[in-house]
Amino acid sequence: MKGQFKQEQKEVALEGTNATWGGNWTPGDAPSQVLQWGVQALAKAGTFSIIGVYPETMTRFPIGMAMLKNLSLQMGNCPHRKYLPRLIDLVKEGKVDPTRVLTQVEAMTDAVEAYKAFDKRKAGWVKVELRPAA
Repeated sequence: MKGQFKQEQKEVALEGTNATWGGNWTPGDAPSQVLQWGVQALAKAGTFSIIGVYPETMTRFPIGMAMLKNLSLQMGNCPHRKYLPRLIDLVKEGKVDPTRVLTQVEAMTDAVEAYKAFDKRKAGWVKVELRPAA
């Protein structure tokens, strides 16, 4: 098992680096292990939901075990379009104030630096408003 995980680390890690995604994910954090444990723990005919962001190089998933358990898979990024109309209504009705989650305001020209700071999980960076030039 340990040798198999070492092999997965080599395959998943980006060439020439020991960290991906802005330095926040280091091979060894075991994204493939989480998938394996999740499928093992789930009851037959259950639904396995995968959240988070996996690098394109992540190619391991216990598909055989999932098939034998007849699992349904749910994965992907947030379906924004599904929720956007209802969220807009909540803002219009005054039930939700989206500005409460904005912690930074940056110029649109600083977008790259703002994303870098956000990706580093700097304290106080929750949501960033990017303002276009006047």
